[in-house]
Amino acid sequence: MAVPITRLVREAVQEVSQHKVLAALLIIVVSFGILALGFLWPYKYTSRSVIFVDDQNIIRPLMEGSAVTTKVKDRAADAREIIYSRQVLEKLVAMQDLWGVLTTPEEKEAKMQELRKKIKVQNTRSKDFFAISYTDKDPDRAYWATLKITQLFIAVTDESKKAESRAAYEFVDRQVKAYQAQLQASEQKLKDFLSKNVEGTEDEVNKKIARLMSDIESADLEIKEVRAQQEVIRKQLSGERRVVAQERAGSEIRQRIKALQNQLDTLRLSYKDTYPDIVSLKQQIADLQQALQEELESGRKATGDAVLNPIYQDLRTELAKAEARMQTLLTRRASLEQLLEKEKLRMEKIQKNKARIAELTRDYEVNKEIYNDLLKRREKARVSMRIDVEGHGLRYRIQEPPSYPLAPDKIRFEMFAAGGLVFGLLAPFGLALVFVQLDPRVRSADQIEQQLEIPVLATIPHWRTASERRSERRQWVAFASVVLVSLGVYGGLLWMHYTGGLA
Repeated sequence: MAVPITRLVREAVQEVSQHKVLAALLIIVVSFGILALGFLWPYKYTSRSVIFVDDQNIIRPLMEGSAVTTKVKDRAADAREIIYSRQVLEKLVAMQDLWGVLTTPEEKEAKMQELRKKIKVQNTRSKDFFAISYTDKDPDRAYWATLKITQLFIAVTDESKKAESRAAYEFVDRQVKAYQAQLQASEQKLKDFLSKNVEGTEDEVNKKIARLMSDIESADLEIKEVRAQQEVIRKQLSGERRVVAQERAGSEIRQRIKALQNQLDTLRLSYKDTYPDIVSLKQQIADLQQALQEELESGRKATGDAVLNPIYQDLRTELAKAEARMQTLLTRRASLEQLLEKEKLRMEKIQKNKARIAELTRDYEVNKEIYNDLLKRREKARVSMRIDVEGHGLRYRIQEPPSYPLAPDKIRFEMFAAGGLVFGLLAPFGLALVFVQLDPRVRSADQIEQQLEIPVLATIPHWRTASERRSERRQWVAFASVVLVSLGVYGGLLWMHYTGGLA
């Protein structure tokens, strides 16, 4: 029958007092059992180091645009990749002072798998820091393993950065040499083609064709002028006699000079002095004046003898000159026509070679552009390699060295020691509470009134005799003695544990 809540504690205390030996045994078993569990518990110790990622050194702004420094986004993820790699784990497993001698490949592989589980790499609150931790049953091994892992990580990352920069430089350098050879080959192809096809450029030929056509037009114009001059001379010859009387020679010359002067004045009204007909008339007038002067100086009197007409002779001379000039111009024009035909044929050949030249030139320009770009990249790679080699790029520094684990993680021995005392003392009372609740016996008048709804007229208490009271006192003394002795043994075990007596 259930006991009312108001009497539950009292009834539990009475049960404990009635079963003191059982309560003492329960206290001893529970407390020493928990303490023994504390001695046997597999405690784990964790050592932790903090790494600082230094990528904001003074070199970075100075070399901006000239070099590429190694960048890291997820610090812990990249560090985890490196630490979990076989390169690092094999070096770590080979440390016999930490793990002993591992001879077979299976043992080494199992140890590497174990290390991957025990090594933790985590980000901290700051983005530039991350932590490396290792957990082990032995605090000494946890500390030394964390220290070795941290040192291996720093060494491997430094070496990998240098190797990465060196590999990048060597790759770009190989590309530079390859494109240098391609550039030289394309340049040689272009030179060979141009040396075999010496027609020149399209612009040069166009200029020469234009110049030849201009020369032909000038020659045609001069031919027209000479033909006009020939017509004029022929007309003048038709009006002159081949021979004249000597006495009339002077007057004939004067008349001729006057006629030519009239023609000259007429032409000057329409043309400049550089006009060919004007130049020719001026020359004829000068020649006639010279002839007249010679005639006057001779002092000979006119005898009526027939002489050659000097004007006629001069006109014949001018006509011969004009005909020679005409022949020269015609020959020159024919030569110009031949040169023009050659240039046209040259233009046709240039047009045929134009596509090939454009292709060769394009290949050369593309290779040259890529080559120049690779030269700049190689210089950047060289500077980047020097930055990493000298340690001015991305650096990992130990911000907090590994700490020696003085206490185990989470559950400690002190918790077992305190728990043994607390649970050992509470165990009898807890068991008594459960027993009282489950016991079907009637323990108080309240149970009858509440559950059976029957009024209770009176209760008769148990009266203990003197011998019963003496026996109860002896039981309490024995109970207290057992508990005190147990506490003494308990405390002694704790003292031996902390002083190293129970190593």
